Amino acid sequence: MERQSYVPLVRMTAVRERELPYGAKRLNDPALVAELAGQILKDADREYFLVISVDAKSKPMAVEIVCIGTANMACVELREVLKHAIINNAVGIILVHNHPSGDCEPSEIDRKLTQRIVKGAAYFGIEVYDHVIVGDGYYSFKEAEG
Repeated sequence: MERQSYVPLVRMTAVRERELPYGAKRLNDPALVAELAGQILKDADREYFLVISVDAKSKPMAVEIVCIGTANMACVELREVLKHAIINNAVGIILVHNHPSGDCEPSEIDRKLTQRIVKGAAYFGIEVYDHVIVGDGYYSFKEAEG
């Protein structure tokens, strides 16, 4: 007699670890994004890549640490970035990562990664509102590209 196979029935949810205060109702200013992310990134000696899911009014819904890298790089997978946004039913996302060196200028890899995420997110109807690099100050792709 052939043995029956089973597949698990699952439900995906986000688990709330803690809450972070932020100073505005909307995260539509890169300085506010950098301030919020700074609560996680302060004193970080490695690169962290965060995704902030936002609703249609740019109100933050959730923040996730997508990956933790080394002193000068983080290996970011598109599926991990988008999984967070999809689970949170986000309309948009804000990407944030730090440069432990303090130099906020984006590398060519940072630029290509941002383009890849923007293109991939668009397939799911998710808008990338900004990518903010935090260090000694911040760099906003949205501000720089007008």
